[in-house]
Amino acid sequence: MQNWEKRSEELVFDGWRKMIRKQFRLPDGSLADFDIVGNAPFVSIAAFTAQKEAILVRQYRPGPEQELWSFPEGYIDDGETLEEAAHRELEEETGYRAGEIRFLKLFQNAYSTEKRYCFLATDCSKTGQQNLDDNEFLDLELMELDAFRQFLRQEDGPVFTTVDSAYLALDVLGWL
Repeated sequence: MQNWEKRSEELVFDGWRKMIRKQFRLPDGSLADFDIVGNAPFVSIAAFTAQKEAILVRQYRPGPEQELWSFPEGYIDDGETLEEAAHRELEEETGYRAGEIRFLKLFQNAYSTEKRYCFLATDCSKTGQQNLDDNEFLDLELMELDAFRQFLRQEDGPVFTTVDSAYLALDVLGWL
């Protein structure tokens, strides 16, 4: 693969998310602009109870203007390790604490600065209540393993945004 040469970078919008315009000289010598979503790194936690129930959240999302399902996720606070963020976000969004948690994989998007660090949390147990941020409105859902596998294969129905994490976690656990 030939090199791309970055020629410039400009912050074009600075809101809850940032928009960055980057210009590159392409391998054929032409110039092209790319609009990149500037997003902070976050953790995504594929979480399961000792009874093999998937711990899921569902919430309305303004981009697609619909309710989406996912594993618990959230931004990494300043000074916090990835593992600390995974533990904290799981507890804040669900009230569950992991018996064991481990890093699985880093996912990145093609047109974003976003880094999603996927963790697997097992033997989770309810230890408290949700402790949501001011702008978080989400519902907790527990789904038995067989129902969860069927849910992942549905052609229509609720949109699940962390399918990649789900299949990776199920593979690591030997539950596919």
